[in-house]
Amino acid sequence: MFISKGSKEWGAFVFFSILIIAFKFFFHELWKDEWQAWFVASDMDLLKMLGFLNYEGHPALWYLYLKVFSLLEFLFPHNAEHIVQFAHCLPVLGFLFLFFKKFSLPLYLKVLLAFGYFLSFEYGIVNRGYAFVIFISFWVTILFGKKQLKANWLLPLLLFLLCQTEVYGVLIAMGFGFYFLVNSLIQKVSFSKLLKSSTLWSIALGIMTFVLTVFPRGNRDDFTRAYNQEIFTSETVLNAFQGLTSNTFLIGLTEDTSRNGYTWLGLLAGIFVLFSLIWSLRNKSIFQLTIAVGFLLFFGFSVLIFNGGVRQWGMFFIFFLCLSHLSFKTQPMKWSLNYIPLLIFGLFLAVHNIRALHMDVTMPFTNAELAGQFIKEKVPSKVPVVSLNKFESTPVIGYAGRTFNSLPTGEAFSYFKWLEKIYIPTQNEIQLFGKFKNVGGVILISPKPIDSGRFPNAQLWKEFNSSNFKQENYYLYTLSVD
Repeated sequence: MFISKGSKEWGAFVFFSILIIAFKFFFHELWKDEWQAWFVASDMDLLKMLGFLNYEGHPALWYLYLKVFSLLEFLFPHNAEHIVQFAHCLPVLGFLFLFFKKFSLPLYLKVLLAFGYFLSFEYGIVNRGYAFVIFISFWVTILFGKKQLKANWLLPLLLFLLCQTEVYGVLIAMGFGFYFLVNSLIQKVSFSKLLKSSTLWSIALGIMTFVLTVFPRGNRDDFTRAYNQEIFTSETVLNAFQGLTSNTFLIGLTEDTSRNGYTWLGLLAGIFVLFSLIWSLRNKSIFQLTIAVGFLLFFGFSVLIFNGGVRQWGMFFIFFLCLSHLSFKTQPMKWSLNYIPLLIFGLFLAVHNIRALHMDVTMPFTNAELAGQFIKEKVPSKVPVVSLNKFESTPVIGYAGRTFNSLPTGEAFSYFKWLEKIYIPTQNEIQLFGKFKNVGGVILISPKPIDSGRFPNAQLWKEFNSSNFKQENYYLYTLSVD
C-alpha cells in the first residue's frame, strides 16, 4: 500500500517537530542572548520594556510574546528556562507546518532543507525572535502564492508584524513589497490604485514603527560602537559578500567569515552562489529580479550598518526559500534542473547541522547552567553574588534562579544594557558592600580568572571552564568582608 503525499508530509512535520523539541529540552542550555530577552520581558513592566528596546536593537514582537508567557512563571518559579523553550516551540512548529504542508517544493527537498543548519539548529533549537521572522515570512509567501486573497486584511497585518520581528524581517518585508509592486505593474494595476494599496502602506507603517521603537537613543558613543565603524572599505564589502553567499549557502566550506574574514575561495564560491540563486529562479524573471533586490538590501545593510554573522546572514537564505516556493508554484514538477542549487545548498547545510547537533549533545552549549545550579545549591540566598561582568552573568542568573549584584551601585540585576561600560570595583568597595549587606563574605563571579593584584584576598572556589559551544566560562571566588 502506497503512502499518500499528505501522509508523508505530516510524517515529516511530526518527525522534525519531535527532533527539535527533544534537543531543546534535553540538550540545549540557554545562553546570554536567550536569557536576556526573557529577563527584559519578564522583569520589566510593559511601558518600561517598550522604552528599553532601543538598547536591545530588536523590535517589540518577540518581547511582547515572551511577556505573555512570563505570566506563567508561577508554574516553574525556579526553572524559567522551560517556559522559554516552550514559548519558542510554537513559532518553530508554525514555520515547520507551513514549510511541509504549504510549500511547493518536492518533499525530498523539504526534508533535506529542514534538516539544514538554519531551520533545524540556528532558528529551531536556539531561542530567538528569528523564529517569528520565518513563520510570518512563510505565511506571507503562501498568501502571495494564492490567486485571490480571501482575507484582504491578513496580508497587510502580517507584513506589519514582520517588520516588528527583527531588522532582517524589515528587509524581507521590503523585498516582498518590491515583488508585490512589480507583480502589480505586470498585471497593469493603475498607479492610483497602488497608492491606496494596504499592502504597501502596511510595510511603510511597519518600517516607521520599527524605527521609532528601535532607533538608538541615549549615549550615542556607546551605540555607534555597535555598528560598522568603517563602511565601503574592501574588508567590509568583501566580508559582507562572502558572508551572505558562500558562508551562508555553502556553510562550512570556509572558516566563519565574521571571525576570520574573507578568503579567495570564499569569494569565488560566493560568485557561484549568487549565479546559482538567480539561475534556480529562472522560471520567471520577476523572481530573479526580486532575489537580486533582496541581496542588495541585505548587502547594503551589512556594509553600511551592521555586518553581522551567520545567524543574521541566514535570514537571506530564508528569503530565498520564500521566492523558491513562489517560483516553483508557477511551474510544479517532480524534477527540474532548478532544484540542483537547492540540493547543493541543502547538503552543505545538513552536514553543518550534524556537526552542530553533535556538539550540542557532546558538550554544553554554555557553562551557565552548571554555574547556576552550583550557586543555587551552595550559596545561601542571604549571601550576595557580585558580578564583575553583567553581560556574561545573565545566563547564570537564569539558572541560579536569583538576581546578582553589581557595583558601584550595588543594585540587584537580571538583564543588562548592551554596550554599557563594565565597571570593575576594587576589593575595598566589594568589602564595604558586604558590610552594608551585613554578611561575613560575598561571592564573586567572573567570566575569566580575576586579577590577584586587584583582589588579593579573593579565593578561587569553583571554576566552570570545560569546553562549551559558546565559550561562556565562569569562575567563582569567595571574599571575606573583614
